[in-house]
Formats: sequence, structure tokens, C-alpha cells
Amino acid sequence: MAKEFLMSLAERIPEMTEKELENLQANAERIIKSGAAKQKEEATSLLPLIAEALIERKKTKLADAAEKKVTRQKEMAEGRARRAASKKAEAEAAAAGGDD
Repeated sequence: MAKEFLMSLAERIPEMTEKELENLQANAERIIKSGAAKQKEEATSLLPLIAEALIERKKTKLADAAEKKVTRQKEMAEGRARRAASKKAEAEAAAAGGDD
């Protein structure tokens, strides 16, 4: 029974949110300190899986943040270019209007 529970929990780790993983990690660490021998063994086997999943979540979060930053910088540069082109067109129109 405990093996089935452990396996189902290990299988669920990839689908867990970062917060759920942090809670599971805290519970596993607590069990390692004060649980029964069998519980300690199961918790110990889960910790590396939890740690790996947390690292992957952080990598994904950092990559997403970097991608958003690049996108935002491109959008800002495009906006500046549009404003500069608009000002240039206005200046040219004003200069052409002044030639009459």
C-alpha cells in the first residue's frame, strides 16, 4: 500500500505547481525528522524528485521572464521608432508647407 501511494505521489510530481512542490518538500523534510522508519524512507526517496521538479520550474520561470523582457524591449523599440517616424513626417510636412 505504501509503495502504491509513493508511486502515485511520485507520478504526480511533474503535474504539481511550484507551491504544491514546496509544501510537499516541507512535509517530506518534516517526516524525515520525526516520522516512522518507513515514512522516513519514503520521504527520503521523494526529496530528489521534488528538488529536480523545483529546479525545472525555476528554469522555466526564468526562461519565460527573459523571453518577456526581450519581447517588451522589442515593443518599446518599435514604439520609439514609430514616434520618431511620426515626428519626422510632421517636420517634413511643416517644412513643405512653409515653402509655399
